[in-house]
Amino acid sequence: MNRRLTTVIVTVGLCLWLSIAAYAQEKSIEMNVFGGGSWYSIKKYDIGSPQSITPIAGEFRMDHALRAGLRVGVYTRGHWSEEFFYSYEPNKAHIIRKSAPSGSADISIQVHNYGMSGLYYLNDDESHPVRPFFSIGIGGTLYRLTPQAVQFVRDPLRGNLPDMDNSHEVAVNYGFGVKTRASNWLGFRADIRGFIGRSPSFGLARSSSDPNATVFPASGPLHNAEATAGLVFYFFPKR
Repeated sequence: MNRRLTTVIVTVGLCLWLSIAAYAQEKSIEMNVFGGGSWYSIKKYDIGSPQSITPIAGEFRMDHALRAGLRVGVYTRGHWSEEFFYSYEPNKAHIIRKSAPSGSADISIQVHNYGMSGLYYLNDDESHPVRPFFSIGIGGTLYRLTPQAVQFVRDPLRGNLPDMDNSHEVAVNYGFGVKTRASNWLGFRADIRGFIGRSPSFGLARSSSDPNATVFPASGPLHNAEATAGLVFYFFPKR
């Protein structure tokens, strides 16, 4: 699974490099280093037949967390630009049994977000000191178990979830923000962005006809909101 994560990071890095190489002649490349907070929606579910005659109520949630990342943007023309992004956050996934006997499996994970977004600026002057914008894009989210979490879920006396594994989901992102430019090479940026992707299954079946199978029927979209702020570094600024 380390190889998969390495592939994801290399792919994102290659996209960033190709973007810079292809558009360097436009003399308008920028890099945004950011940090902020992350919030998730809660998924409720029931485990029924054939795993249980009486439905078992469950809940899946993740903690509020801190997130940090990098965006590399390319100004194209007029109101539009595009960017590639990557962010990382440590978090915990809570799989909670609400029915008696109640209990919870609290699993340490890493959340890796990456993708591409288009930005639409409300003004079309790249040198303007304040530029509000809207954004929309697509990418992926990798929910990766930490080594400690892998030991926990494989242990029959603790997690007892031997089939649990990493989860990789497609995610759409949307939001709005503002850029302010302090000099020819330095600026500030703040964003509020939402991500919508399928709720992660962590390698577990969402349903099964096998009464002895471990199922995790939390399904449907998972909403993730982030609020971030950071510095913008401008390269090859237009004269």
